[in-house]
Amino acid sequence: MQTLDILAICMIVTSLAVFGLRNLKASVGVYAIQTLILVSIFFMLSSKFNAPQLSTWAIVAFFTKVLFVPTILFWLIKKLGVVSEDEPVAGFFVSPVIAMGFSLACSMSINPIFLEFSLIKDQIMLLAAVCVFMMGIFGFMLRNSFVKQILAYCLFENGIHLSLALMAYNSHELVELGILTDAIFAVIIMSVLAIRFYKAYDSLDTSKATNLRG
Repeated sequence: MQTLDILAICMIVTSLAVFGLRNLKASVGVYAIQTLILVSIFFMLSSKFNAPQLSTWAIVAFFTKVLFVPTILFWLIKKLGVVSEDEPVAGFFVSPVIAMGFSLACSMSINPIFLEFSLIKDQIMLLAAVCVFMMGIFGFMLRNSFVKQILAYCLFENGIHLSLALMAYNSHELVELGILTDAIFAVIIMSVLAIRFYKAYDSLDTSKATNLRG
C-alpha cells in the first residue's frame, strides 16, 4: 500500500476519533493531527504531480488549520471551563458506529462518480475525502456539544479540501487561500456564539435551547 493511501486511511480513523472522543481537548488535539496529515498529503501530491499550488495550500493550511484553529478551540475550552461533552444523540458508543457506517456507505456509493471527474484517480483518497466530509455532517446531526459541532464543521471542511486537492489541484492559488481563510473566520464566529450560548444556558449542550425551536 502506498504512503498516500495509508495517510488517507489515517484521515478516516482520526475523523472517527474527533467525532467519538468525549474529552473535548483530546478531540481538538486529534483534529490538529488530522490536519497535519492533510498538509502532508498536500506536500506529497505537490511533489508527485508537479503542482506548486498545493505546496502553497499546504503551507497556509499548516498555519491556519494546524496551529491557529486548534489554538482558538483550546482557548474556548479553557475559557468556558468545560472538560467533556454531555450525552449526545444515540449515546457515546452508538453514535460513532452509526456515523462511520453511513459515512463509509455514502463514500463507496459516491466514489465512482468522483473517480470519473477527478484529476488524481486514487480510490482510497477519494473515499477518505467523502468519508471525512460525511463524518462532519453526522457530527452536526448526532453530537449536541457546541464545541463538537465546531469540530464537525472543521471535519467536513477537511473533507472538502482533500477532495479539491484530488479533483482540481490546478485551481488558482487565490481560490485555495480564500477557502482556507474562510475557516478561520467561521471558527472565530462560532466560538463567540458558543460563549454567548454558554452564558445563556450554562451549558454547551445545544439540545437545551428548546426555546429556539419553531
